[in-house]
Amino acid sequence: MILHDAHMIEGGKTFLVIKSLITGSLRGQTLEETIQYMEENLIDKGQCYLPEAVEIYREQQKFSREFIKDLKEGLTVGIQIE
Repeated sequence: MILHDAHMIEGGKTFLVIKSLITGSLRGQTLEETIQYMEENLIDKGQCYLPEAVEIYREQQKFSREFIKDLKEGLTVGIQIE
């Protein structure tokens, strides 16, 4: 359980977003594809077991949801401006 939780919370609350954006870019995905992947496969899809890790994971997921929401809103605004 310790190794599992360590993997789930590695890098703190911003790591999931940063890792996903970098990985998506290296794979040649568009930003929209990366966002879709995160929503379908990463956001709210896991769990931790140890109480300390549960709280960190919860913060990581909350940050990721809010970041993706803001990013999608920014993409929508960018489309409307053009």
